[in-house]
Amino acid sequence: MYQVTLIFLALLPLTSTSRPYDVSSNEISSFNDPDFSDLRNTQTLCRTFPGMNRKQMQLCRRMPDVTAAAIQGIDMAVHECQHQMKNRRWNCSSLEMRHGNPFAHALMSRAGLKETAFAHSLASAGVLYQVTRSCSAGKLPYCGCDTRFVGSGEGFEWGGCSHDIKFGEGFAIDFLDSSEKSGRDAQARMNLHNKRAGRLAVSHYAEKRCKCHGMSGSCQLKTCWMQTPHFREVGNRLMEKFSLALEIRARNTNSGSVELVTRARSQFSTPRKKRRFPPQEELVFLEKSPDFCDADTRLDSPGTRERYCNRTSTGIDGCDSLCCGRGYNIRLERRTEWCNCTFHWCCYVRCQQCHSSQWVNQCK
Repeated sequence: MYQVTLIFLALLPLTSTSRPYDVSSNEISSFNDPDFSDLRNTQTLCRTFPGMNRKQMQLCRRMPDVTAAAIQGIDMAVHECQHQMKNRRWNCSSLEMRHGNPFAHALMSRAGLKETAFAHSLASAGVLYQVTRSCSAGKLPYCGCDTRFVGSGEGFEWGGCSHDIKFGEGFAIDFLDSSEKSGRDAQARMNLHNKRAGRLAVSHYAEKRCKCHGMSGSCQLKTCWMQTPHFREVGNRLMEKFSLALEIRARNTNSGSVELVTRARSQFSTPRKKRRFPPQEELVFLEKSPDFCDADTRLDSPGTRERYCNRTSTGIDGCDSLCCGRGYNIRLERRTEWCNCTFHWCCYVRCQQCHSSQWVNQCK
């Protein structure tokens, strides 16, 4: 039987209150966006962003604007990882960039788990996505639109700015794959495979978008362009791959390199099936994951103590699962958030500070 404790932090009514507050336009932007003050100054980027290897430093000095977009893509990937994993015992919280370079994190640099596979694939997808989007928006001097899409098709003409996915993909390979020591060990080979799977989750699902022209929306002529899918779609797709990730093993080849083959799922598998190479678009892992219940310094994993849980759920977000049998506390929590923000010309944003109280469940 799980133990439940009620904690009364304050005798507060279950209501919300608010008061007005003036915020400058620069401050309000920081509520939703990560702090990229160092990234915007590309002259200091190469000196201030931690954990870059020699090749990444060379790329940064040569193309600082593209590197800044790539790092923004990594940060975006971390936030998407937190969204996708929010109800799981490991929820990506320790990968936040305020803790440093996510690729220096133990789970990404020294582990071969399913979670490692997901994080690498999402980061690689994020770099490709953000660099490509920055190119098409005209923010980078080294790239622009994909000029291969010209002329006309059936009922439409190519126009607008097709996303240059090829450039973004090439930079993602140069920037991220250089850290894997030429793929000469199983861990590196696994990471390279999963990074490629992440890029494929973007490039293979580029979509044609069109705009109609003509009187009263008659769409007599359509102008179309190719663009990357929304990043939430990429995250959802990779989360599906995470759920179906393949366990693999390393095998030495005659040339002395390492290749990956899927493990046999049963003792009755044929030798041919035992040696099947994993498909490029699938995520792969080398070792089974721990339960992530308790803090683990080897993986820099914080465990699930003090995590919020859903006591009415029987799923992975339920208190029974998330708290790992330790029980949970029920307490009344007071929260303060910015709300009802309006922009005033010129140039400040006026917000209200809203206070609310609600019951929450927190793992012991």
